[in-house]
This record gives sequence, C-alpha cells and structure tokens, in this order.
Amino acid sequence: MTVPAELKAFVKAYNDTKKYPTLADLAAGLNLSHQTVRNKSSVYRARTRLDDTLPKLIDRKQVEVIAKRDEKTPEQHAHARALDLAQQIEVLTTSSNFPLINPSCIQVESFMTRKWDRDAFAYVPKESTPRTWLNATPLVAPIADPRGRRFIFTGAQNDTEVHKGFWTNLKAYAKAIGAEIAVGPGTYETQWWSENNPAARAYDPVLKDHLCFGQLEIGPSFMFCGQMNIIPTASKPIDDLIANSRGKWAVFPHSKRQLRSVPSTDPDVQAVQVMSTGLVTRPKVIPRKAGIKSLFHHVLGAVVVEFDQDGDVFCRHISASREGAFYDLDAYVTDGKVIRGKHRARALTTPDSHRAKMGPTNARAIWGWDPLTGKTAREILPEWKDRKSLVDVLNPEEMTYHDFFDNEYRNHHHADDPLHNYEQAFRGKDRVGDEAAEAFDFLIQTKRKGTKSVVIEANHDLALNRYVIEGRFRMDGINARLGNQLESDLLDRQEVIARCRDAYQKTPNWSLLETLGRRMRGAAMDGIYWAYDGKSYKIDGIEHGHHGFRGANGAKGTVLGFAKLGIKITIGDKHSPQIEDGVYVAGALELNHGYNKGPSSWAVACVVQYPDGKRAIITLQNGKFRG
Repeated sequence: MTVPAELKAFVKAYNDTKKYPTLADLAAGLNLSHQTVRNKSSVYRARTRLDDTLPKLIDRKQVEVIAKRDEKTPEQHAHARALDLAQQIEVLTTSSNFPLINPSCIQVESFMTRKWDRDAFAYVPKESTPRTWLNATPLVAPIADPRGRRFIFTGAQNDTEVHKGFWTNLKAYAKAIGAEIAVGPGTYETQWWSENNPAARAYDPVLKDHLCFGQLEIGPSFMFCGQMNIIPTASKPIDDLIANSRGKWAVFPHSKRQLRSVPSTDPDVQAVQVMSTGLVTRPKVIPRKAGIKSLFHHVLGAVVVEFDQDGDVFCRHISASREGAFYDLDAYVTDGKVIRGKHRARALTTPDSHRAKMGPTNARAIWGWDPLTGKTAREILPEWKDRKSLVDVLNPEEMTYHDFFDNEYRNHHHADDPLHNYEQAFRGKDRVGDEAAEAFDFLIQTKRKGTKSVVIEANHDLALNRYVIEGRFRMDGINARLGNQLESDLLDRQEVIARCRDAYQKTPNWSLLETLGRRMRGAAMDGIYWAYDGKSYKIDGIEHGHHGFRGANGAKGTVLGFAKLGIKITIGDKHSPQIEDGVYVAGALELNHGYNKGPSSWAVACVVQYPDGKRAIITLQNGKFRG
C-alpha cells in the first residue's frame, strides 16, 4: 500500500520524541489541534494492523511518562505563551514609520483556568489563551512643529487586501505634494491581539511601513487617532469620540465618512472638526444586516492634512471611484499620475454669505473679490498679483449661493429692538432697498463667465416677504414706498396662485427677492438663476435646491432629518460644517453675526462637488483654503 507523503511526514514527526516530546508539542509543531493529532494516530494505527509493511507509530505513553518528569508547569507554559505574543505585538507596533513610543502600554498577561483531572480526582491548573490589556493610550512620537508639512491619513481593515488602484494613486499623490501616508489599523470579528488567529495582526504587506497603531499629535491643534480601532459596522463612528479631540482637529480611521464641528467657547474663534477617513482596503464583512449596511456606507478614501507656514491646519476628504481615481481641489489622480488644472469642479456650494455682514478676508479667499470696494483683490492688493482664489482654482461649472441677502436692516428678529434699530440708523444702514442693491451687486460682481450662478432661496431671503406681509413698512417711513411696491408684487402673485388653484394647475415658481433684483439691476442679473423655496434643484443627481431650514412635512430642517431622506443632498443654513450619511453641510462666511453668543460650532466652509459626484468640505482658516 502506498503511503501518501503527507502521512509519511506525520509518522516521522510523531515518532520524533526528541523534537516533539509530548502530543501538545507535536500538535503545535504541525499546526494542528491536539484532538486532530490523536484522531490521525488512531486511524493510522488501524491501517498498520491491516498492513504490516507500513511503518509503525511508537507508543508515546511511555515516552510522555518520561517527558513529564522534566515538563514545565502549566504556569510556566502560560507565561511563555504570553511573552511570545507580547514580543510579536511589540514588533508589529514599532516597526513602521510611526512606531509606538510606549509599547509597554499593551499588557499581555498569562491566564490560567482549572480543569477536572480524573486520575488525580481533583481540579488541576490549566494554561489558557493569553489576555491583552491597555493601561494607557498608545502614543506615537508627537510632531512639535508641523509648519509646511503634509500628511495623508487613511484606515485599513485587518486580513483584507488593499485596493491596488487607490493605493497606487494615493502614493503618487503623496509624492507629488510631499506628504507622508499614515494608516490607522482596525480589526473585524476578532480581538485586536489574538494569539491563535494570526489574521488578527495581518495587514496587507504594502502597508507595513505606514501603519500607525497610536495617537499622533501634530502641533498644538491636530491629532490622528490611529489607536481607536472602531469596528467597521459602526453606524455613528465618531459620535461618542468628540470629547477625545480635546479641542483639537481630530481624524479617526473608519470606513464610513462622517464629520462634526466641535463648538469653540468664543463665537469669534472658529470651531474645530472631528472626522473619519475612509479606508484604503476593500470591504470584507459578514453578510448580516450590520455588515450589509456598512457596505453601503464604505468609502474608499482618506484625509489630506496640510499645515501652512503659519501653523494653520487644513483638512480635506478625498473619495475614490471604484477604480481608485480621485480628485482633490485642482488635482485629478488616476493610473498613478497626478493631473492638474485639466478639470473643472462640477459645483461649488459657497458658505451662507449674508452680504450685509460680509468682511473682506474670506470673500477675497473664495471669490477673489473685495466687498469693501467692489473690486477684485488683484486690483487693490499687490500680494494678490499671483494668488488664486478658491473659485479660480476650482473653476466650477455651477456655483450656488445661500443666504446672500441678510435682511439685517429690517429683520423681524430685531423688530422690537430699539438699540439695534438705532445702530442701523447711526450707520446709515436703514434703507431696505440699499441692502438689497448691495446684495444683488455681490451676485453680479462674483459671477464668472462660463459658471452658472444659482441662488438657493433661503430663510433670510424670505425674511423680506415677512417684512412686507407683516406690514412693518407702513410705520417705517424711509422704506414705505418700497414696501408698497413689494406689497403690490405679493398681491399680484397671490392672484396668480388663486387662478391656478381654481384651474387645478401647477403654480409657477416665483420669488419676491428675485423680482426686486431684476427690477433694480435689469440685464446685469442675467446668468443668475433661482432655485425656489421648497423646490428641487439637482446637480448630477445630488440635491442642491434646499437651503436646509425646512424639514419634511413642515418640520424644522435638521441634518439628521435630511439624512433620513436617504438621498445625497448639500445644504447650508446651519453655519456648522457637517457630514452625516449623504448630507453635506456648508458653513458661514463670517463667524460672528452679533446674535450668536457663547459656544459656537460655526466655521467658514464650502462644499465642492467633483465631476465624479464625490464631495468634500473645504474649510478656510484666516482667509486661506489650503496649506
């Protein structure tokens, strides 16, 4: 009878009592369970009884009796196992470009149980799997001075292959911008450190030098939390981690895209942001509800983090296509090549503008336009000779405006505030027509040739309607004539509505503010379009037509409420940048509007939509949008 080579090897190992004095040693050496070794030996012995030509297995009982005299105690075995696992963990966490500086924070302890021994007729100690603990936060050496440095942060799931196209493009882009790549590791369906499952510590080999198992602080205002190990199926990965940021910008590795603004304690100080990265690995989950949900939200992506020479930090998401290509500002990265200036952004959602409260710094950075003079920044500032605004860089096909008109002069919130009304009169800012004209001129002066300008009708725009409907213009002499004219416009509109209702016809779209603008500025308003209150306006399937103040079924608009619509939508209104499921929220152009006192989550932020439909929030710092 021919003996298979695999069986021959088993017999040879079984009979080698010097190398494998006990069955436990043999099982470990062959990478088999103790029971499998016993089963194999029993089957083979039965075969040898039928065929005397087969090599015989020795009687290990006699050998093991002798071996037991010198065998180490169960406690010693358990300690050796724990020590081996600890050494493997230390090598893993300290061998990349971002080594832990306190690997001893990961404690590996031996663990003993008790088992009933029939021969001894008593419980005897038995070694068990080592246990691992953290006694402190794993840390990577902090970077004290980040000025001029760039990083790309992403995440990776254990025992899962890297998306080769995205990884190739990510490395190419990192090289092009001089960035370091750090990958936050995470595990799924296993312990972080498992002795018996090597997959728990297995990551795609190409990531070896980039794994960051600890918390990396960069400068005084940023941290990457590579140690967090959030399960991929978490539906709100950063909701309960905001406090961990300790007032800093913080990035957490996770497959689902989420971003929150963390309020500062002073409305003049911009809020920091906490966000997740997306992953560089392909999804790999159990086909149950939680896993299938996570597949839907899985993002192949990363966060680009730049520090300028002032130390200001700029964080932007990049989201890759199925092939691994992605956009970042004016760059398109595909097939390992970085192409600049060859594409246009599909759309740019600018912050809630509030023209009456607009200062020069952020307006120059976004549009390259100065609200104090109505001229371009290049015309009035020598330092802008070779500088580009955000609109210059993105060259969007469409540009949307939210709350471009503030109605500060006669807002209903201040109708009974004598101090506010006195201030407006003292500043010579009490003519509603003047504020409207200034707002229309802002639209006219910032529109670009080849770019479609779209006003998303918002609550501050509609405040003009309320001013007229409530009849406040009647006791407001300086605005009485304009109020009468606008009231006539509203009455004409109501007649149109009445006729349509009687005829069971759809009411045509109309805006009081638009009507005033085209009356005041005529042909200069050509090329400026309105997305009317409560109506849909989609750009490549993504909803842009809602400002965000109206929710479903007459409720107040909230980010979570829009997330429940199950669609991709970009809104304004909240002044606090946020990403929640398919909802992206732009910020405000100015931080302090006078009425927002105390802690504030406001920030100066736009939302860009790229040609592939991916979006990113671009947050400005001190009049700059990139490092």
